[in-house]
Amino acid sequence: MKKFNPIQSIHEVATAMNSTQDPDGLLELILDRCIQICGVESGSLMLIDEKHGVLDAVTSRGMNQQLLRETKLKIGQGITGVAASTGKAKLVNDVSKDPDYIQVKEEIKSELVAPMIVEDDIIGVISLDSNRLNAFTAEMLEIVSVLAHQAGQIFKNLQTIRSLEQRTKIQATLIEISKVVSSTLDQNEVFDSIMVTMEKSLRLEKGSIVLFNKEEGLLRIVAASGLSPEEIDKGTYQPGEGITGKVYESGEPIIIESVASHPDFLNRVGYLSHFKHDPHNVSLLCAPILSEQTMLGVVNAFIVQNKHTDLKSFLDFLQVVASIISQSIKIQNLVEEAKKEISRENIQLKRELKNKYKFGSLIGKAASMEKMFEKIQLVADSRASVLITGESGTGKEMIANAIHYNSSRSENPFIKINCAAIPENLLESELFGHKKGSFTGAVTDKKGKFELADTGTIFLDEIGEMDLNLQSKLLRVLQEREIEAIGSTKAKKVDVRIIAATNAELEQLVAEKKFRADLFYRLNVVKINTPPLRDRVEDIPLLMNHFLEKYTKDNNKVVKGISREASKLLLKYRWPGNVRELENVIERAVVLAQDEILNEDDFSDILSSIDDLPENTTEVAQLNHVESVSGAEPLDLGSGRLTPGQLDGLDGRAMEIVVSEVESRLIQYAMKKFRYTKTRVAKFLGINRNTLDKKIKELNIEY
Repeated sequence: MKKFNPIQSIHEVATAMNSTQDPDGLLELILDRCIQICGVESGSLMLIDEKHGVLDAVTSRGMNQQLLRETKLKIGQGITGVAASTGKAKLVNDVSKDPDYIQVKEEIKSELVAPMIVEDDIIGVISLDSNRLNAFTAEMLEIVSVLAHQAGQIFKNLQTIRSLEQRTKIQATLIEISKVVSSTLDQNEVFDSIMVTMEKSLRLEKGSIVLFNKEEGLLRIVAASGLSPEEIDKGTYQPGEGITGKVYESGEPIIIESVASHPDFLNRVGYLSHFKHDPHNVSLLCAPILSEQTMLGVVNAFIVQNKHTDLKSFLDFLQVVASIISQSIKIQNLVEEAKKEISRENIQLKRELKNKYKFGSLIGKAASMEKMFEKIQLVADSRASVLITGESGTGKEMIANAIHYNSSRSENPFIKINCAAIPENLLESELFGHKKGSFTGAVTDKKGKFELADTGTIFLDEIGEMDLNLQSKLLRVLQEREIEAIGSTKAKKVDVRIIAATNAELEQLVAEKKFRADLFYRLNVVKINTPPLRDRVEDIPLLMNHFLEKYTKDNNKVVKGISREASKLLLKYRWPGNVRELENVIERAVVLAQDEILNEDDFSDILSSIDDLPENTTEVAQLNHVESVSGAEPLDLGSGRLTPGQLDGLDGRAMEIVVSEVESRLIQYAMKKFRYTKTRVAKFLGINRNTLDKKIKELNIEY
């Protein structure tokens, strides 16, 4: 047998202690070196199991493993047990002469035992056996004692590492659960997400949230992991019944180390049938859910134990989860109470008292607007992402303003950006910023909109126009809450609430692979659809009065009202441009008004659009029909033919008038068709955005 240098072995172990990433392997190395130094046939490294008062083998050599598992030496029993109880090393070169010896193997003649002691605590022993008499020397005992001391320190370090790893996992899981609770007001979604997070992150085998139902007078499972709906339905308990009922009744957390053998465990939903492991090795942790002095229910979790499981840490974790559940229930109750308290009549009365049905700068008393105001109130103070949809001109930006300025972030930045108004190659820099020299023209560092909006809100208008590449980067911001400037290698954490708006059908864009589905679902946490003005006709008088008052004051005009006939005209018009178009029409009428009362003549620009034809038929007719400036025969551009009389009426300006009129009508048609989204209009017409803006200005097109 190869002879090992004791000093070299001790040095080898000490070096490995400072560098190894495998503590279990290091314990085996120590046992191997002890056996090799002493030149013996077998040995084991055992730890004290204080709960059962026995020695538990961690690793062994030359021993019958089944025999080792079946033979559990008690503390103080046998040569090994005495060393474990006294903390004194023992060398026996003839076991037949030692009264403490307990025979495990017939061939054993000599035995050496060295205790593992750390900070005056005996945590285990190294036991070596030989088939020879007088196999050990005092020098061997001294060397093995040193190695046993090293093994004890390694095991202590191993316990610390595993405890830290477990606590780190627990902390990470609590952070994930906190994110879930803060991202939704749906209580069932919160409960289900908590159970899923616990199961995935901590690998808890089973678990459930059980709440007291006042109407039934029973405890009932409301969320669970690893149970079928049928099994969940069976999960009802009387207060004081079973382990769950007793925890609810006492209000005290509990650890059941072996749930299968506990007399109070009912197994009503069939938990034990789910465990592939020995059910006697399954522990149950229960924590009460309290709100102030009121018991709400119980949260429990099953854990399959191993020798490293720290049940106390898991119970501490479960008590924090119970507290989070309690807070979630409290918030939900407050929301429900607020809903009951604020009836529809009270909401309408408050809006009437607050500046003519206003909510911030939003105006309306239609049922659809009342529902929207209520939704804004509920969502304003959360941090959930909001997606505002609806036709152009319905006031999506005003809704974003109302959400921000009615939230706890109202004193913090509110940054707005139109995703369609900025070229794709510059939008990333606008959103996330850039570092000096990161691209041509980047002469200084620049902060992006997200960094400027930190602790506040960012409003992304026309989100449907965003490039797919940028969508993936925006998704990362939503997921990780961090940004990375162009040219930077360091991510920066930001606390920004995102409100997005679009007049496009994002679901359709998702189906066409033009918008990322995962980003859509991240943005669409709370969806607010702005109703078109034609669907809330009762709000038109309110808006008319509001804009009339505003623009008479802004333009220092004396306009006292709108005639009955003009009002009927405005009520009949379908307002394809929605509130924005109504505002422009009123402003234009006020600016050009010559009397104190606005009449039909002041709204002549919309007269031609009011008829009984479908909207698209009207638009095509307007596109095909152009009046001549001289009052001659009208030009029927749809037929493609011009009579001499028609041409004579355009003497000297035929090309200018016909081309300009066709361009004007075509642009107006496209503007209505694409709901005044200039990017879409320009694409339809086959021109760029700048050319479109120039044409609108040259042709004096109003929208």
